[in-house]
Formats: sequence, structure tokens, C-alpha cells
Amino acid sequence: MKNLKLKFHIPTQRFGFLEIEGTQDDLDEMKKYYNEYADEPISFGNNKFKELETFTGEKVLYNDDKHEYKDLNGNRLLSGSKYKKNLEKEFDLENISKAVADKLDLEQADIKDMWSGKSKVSCEFGDAIHDAMENWFKYRDLMEGTDKDYHLPSHKWLKEVVLDFPLKDESIKPEVVVSDIENKMVGRIDGLWITGKKCQIIDYKTDRDINKNLEGHFNQLSFYAHILKNKGWKVENLIIFNYTDKWEKYENEVLDLIK
Repeated sequence: MKNLKLKFHIPTQRFGFLEIEGTQDDLDEMKKYYNEYADEPISFGNNKFKELETFTGEKVLYNDDKHEYKDLNGNRLLSGSKYKKNLEKEFDLENISKAVADKLDLEQADIKDMWSGKSKVSCEFGDAIHDAMENWFKYRDLMEGTDKDYHLPSHKWLKEVVLDFPLKDESIKPEVVVSDIENKMVGRIDGLWITGKKCQIIDYKTDRDINKNLEGHFNQLSFYAHILKNKGWKVENLIIFNYTDKWEKYENEVLDLIK
């Protein structure tokens, strides 16, 4: 395979592309040219998995680009987000966007682009809050006794989101990866509120109408809970904190897994 020939089609515009050829020795340079000229640059790291040790004492492989987990033998593990997605009806983007475009007398491509942009904003908004909460719980104790607030966002509004969080003073472990390799289960928990060998699972959401999504959210949290229970933990409760203009709390018991 050393003399393997490679060919890249680089999309530069609608119905237009550049074509470059090379060998494995040229791969790094070909990647550079692709992202220099492509209409939309891409990540070439999609096949890279890194090893990490989970909170439940196991080692797994994780691909950050694809958000996928495998065991050390390369067997794919089911994540909590994938479990939740498998239970939900897939959104029919093509037919629904066409129906909306026809109703409004607009181009379907414009509708899809607008929805894509809106989704991106919502995701990045949620990610910003998740990152802010992680930074708070990860470094809060480190900053105790100083006059610095490096663990808080610089943006005034995001800082208020963190400081208004009802459990900000509790001992919550952030971004906890849990696994049960025997049952091919894995997932990342926003926050784990631990007391002894008991815990409560904390999740941050930014849903506009969370009541439409609560069942799915609690199914996902229950997936994590069963991993912990399989590893000897007692999960007392599932708690979702949803932020719109303030934090609102929703609680539920652990649900049975749906096969």
C-alpha cells in the first residue's frame, strides 16, 4: 500500500471543483491544499481515537470529531446520546423543508440554510453554558482564597448564568465519562453530584420548550444511571436544569432501559 495513489476532488463552488492527485507521501500537502481552496474546509482527524480512563474505572477509545466510543479491541460502544436518538423519530428535513418552502413561496435551499444557521446558534449557545459550568466546578476550589475569577466567564451575562445556578456551591464533578464495557454502554454526564457511594445525575439544557423533550432527556440520563448502577453506585435522582432567562429544575426517577 506504500505506493497508493490518492485523488482529491475539492469543491470550490456549486457544480465546480479542483482535482489533485498524489501518493501517501503527498497526503499532508494535499490536505493543506484542500482546506486552502475548498468552499467548506473539513477536518481530517475523523479516524483518530484517543484512549481515556472513565470514572467507572475502565479504559475506552474516544473520537472527539465523531463523538464515538470504542473499547480497546475496537468494538463500538453505545453512547447515551445515540441511545436517545434511537428512541426518537428522525426529523424529515427534506419533506418538511420543502413543504414550508412551498407554503412561503421560497427556495427550499434557503429554508434549509436558515434552519441550519438557527440550529448552529442554538448548539453554540448551549455549548457556551456547558463550558462555563464545567470551568466553574473544575476550578472553583483552586480560586478560593484569591481575588481572581479566572474560573468565571468574562462576559457579564454568562457570568450571571453561572452565579445564578442553584447548586453552584455544591460538590459536583463536571463532565464525567462513565462506561460499562461488558454491556457495551458509555456516556458523558454534565455533572455528578456525589455523596458517599450515592449520586444524582445533573444535566444542563437550554430548550425553548423543554416539556416537549423531557421524556427523551430523562431516557438519556437513565442510560447513564444504569451504567453507574451496574458499577455499584446508587443513583438517587435525575435532575435537569434548563436555562431560558433563569434556571428551572426538573426531576425524575431512573427509568427502565428501552430495548
